[in-house]
Amino acid sequence: MPKFMLSLILITSGLLCSSMADAVPMQAEPPILQLYTEHSPPGEYLDANGNVSGATVELIKLLLSRLDQPATIELLPWARAFERAKLQRNSGVFETVRNAEREADFKWVGPLKMHAIGLYGRSDIFKGSNPIPVASNKYLACEYRQSVHVNALKRMGFTEGRNLVLTVNHGDCFTLLLKGRVQLVVLNEAAVSERQLQMQQAGYELVLLQQLSQVRLYLALSLDIDDNVVERWQHALEQTYRDGSMRRLYQGIYSEQMISNLEDFARKPG
Repeated sequence: MPKFMLSLILITSGLLCSSMADAVPMQAEPPILQLYTEHSPPGEYLDANGNVSGATVELIKLLLSRLDQPATIELLPWARAFERAKLQRNSGVFETVRNAEREADFKWVGPLKMHAIGLYGRSDIFKGSNPIPVASNKYLACEYRQSVHVNALKRMGFTEGRNLVLTVNHGDCFTLLLKGRVQLVVLNEAAVSERQLQMQQAGYELVLLQQLSQVRLYLALSLDIDDNVVERWQHALEQTYRDGSMRRLYQGIYSEQMISNLEDFARKPG
């Protein structure tokens, strides 16, 4: 074959390959998702190295890996975490109660957990036959700002500035209870075992006074995130319930009843 013909073929092939390469766009990397949470052991806390850890955090990290989604996870006071996720694009917050008031502010993935919520006090204040406390100036109740349970306390008659203390961080109320500065706090069942141990070390018992509600906790994603992406998150989460991954992360930390309820949730059609 003449040299000029060979050169022409090579040049044409090169142009063709170049055109084909131009015609196939490079797949863009997904933007980094900014996730926020709060200090709420055993689900979320900073470990000895300052890394965000905990059973629920590990489940979120597993989902990020399966979805090939780059992300950062930052631990903040709850009110700040919630507001950032609400106002910032490509962001999310976990774990939070999904209710009518918040429904339109986020796109929802979950539930991550299901809990019984109760009102608790100290055994030296609330003994054996004591009645369930009513709102009065005799008792100070405590909850953290932006918590969905603040409204439950207000419906019971507790009022900020009179008999209701609102704190910035999730664990502050229990610290105040240990020190005897408040008499009533709201706790979920997952936190009770650890809190009971702390209370016993202080020489008291933690007493359940009243069941307040059953709640489901979710990952709340910002509204700009595409619905198809949210569906992929939901599918990946439910798959961890079906394949045993969630159980391996949650077992021994959360109740068997809750783990089974989540597995049952994933098995239901639709």
